[in-house]
Amino acid sequence: MALTTYHHGVTATETSNITPIIKSVSMSTIALVSTSIDADDAKYPLDTPVLLTGITTDDVTKAGAKDSLLSQCLQTIKSIQNTSVVVLRLSEPVDIATVDTLLSSQSRLGVTPKILIAPEIDTPDMTRKLIEIAKKRRAFVYASPRAEDGTLITVKEDIAAYRDTFAARELMLIEGEWGVPAGK
Repeated sequence: MALTTYHHGVTATETSNITPIIKSVSMSTIALVSTSIDADDAKYPLDTPVLLTGITTDDVTKAGAKDSLLSQCLQTIKSIQNTSVVVLRLSEPVDIATVDTLLSSQSRLGVTPKILIAPEIDTPDMTRKLIEIAKKRRAFVYASPRAEDGTLITVKEDIAAYRDTFAARELMLIEGEWGVPAGK
């Protein structure tokens, strides 16, 4: 047997004239639904999605006081991974209908958020709305189990019952508060 005809292993053939059939999609863009009463209205207008292509100190400062929800969320995201964020600042945390403006992110901002979060305002109604958007945009929702009044559900059996009310593969429930490990 000649060595030129015998091949042991894997053979790869490359061509440069084939159109790629797999499209790369960025899964790192986050949609943050939040509130802040003292945020800069020019930077974060109410009920309008705003794209941050990287969170700067100026972005965090203009989000309001250090103890404001929006400021804390941006600072936390920045400390973990400085990624693109679509910020939707709500005038009222119960204004669920406004969250539909996230559906226009692709046409308005040129990005489609694939991670949807609403820390501390993720009531069952808000979570349902985010899941509805996630299904339309092939995205994923992270939420805490909360009662209708916004209080955190901490009993494991109640958390399981809460999870079963959604039956959505697009939802990941986070046990405990955002950024606080369980049992701490």
